[in-house]
Amino acid sequence: MATLSNYLILVAFLLATAIETISATEEQESLFECRRHMNSHCGNKIVDVLSSQKKNKVSRECCYKIVQMGYSCHSRLTLFVSQTNAELRSKNSTHVMAKNDVIFNKCDQATKPESWQYLSNCVVKIGAKCGKQIFEKQVDSKHKVTKHCCQKLVKMGESCHINLAKALIRTPEMRDVDAIQFLHNSKKIFDQCRDLE
Repeated sequence: MATLSNYLILVAFLLATAIETISATEEQESLFECRRHMNSHCGNKIVDVLSSQKKNKVSRECCYKIVQMGYSCHSRLTLFVSQTNAELRSKNSTHVMAKNDVIFNKCDQATKPESWQYLSNCVVKIGAKCGKQIFEKQVDSKHKVTKHCCQKLVKMGESCHINLAKALIRTPEMRDVDAIQFLHNSKKIFDQCRDLE
């Protein structure tokens, strides 16, 4: 009888160890996936802001990276860094995570496009066919935008165009796109279309 209970204890221990190992591996994979969406420049800048008592700001480029990555990834990376970075380890973790929230919220506000109602009016103005052409050109400069679509873009207006670009950048499918370059391309396309007028 004692052998059976020892066996059950051993099996329970092995299962618990295996489950913990799987959970740790899943967490590491999740952190790695989050880290893929953040460059080292922005990661270092965010650590500086988290560890500083000064009112340091995160650049617009880094704000887009944070928003593209999402709150969950941003928070998991902050928690991981706060436990592994010597400077942050000495800080109050509640204070660090509160700063994490402030950074995310400020970045969210700084990169936020106009309202969805405004954006939907913009989409109606540009239409699906021209919207697709312009998007393809924003992503890859080799694509062409027809004169007709350029005219529709200029008529829609620069504000609509830039706000649609801001909204696109925030989608999960655009996580790996350089937001600043995407916005630069957007502005360039609009300027080229306006010059055709």
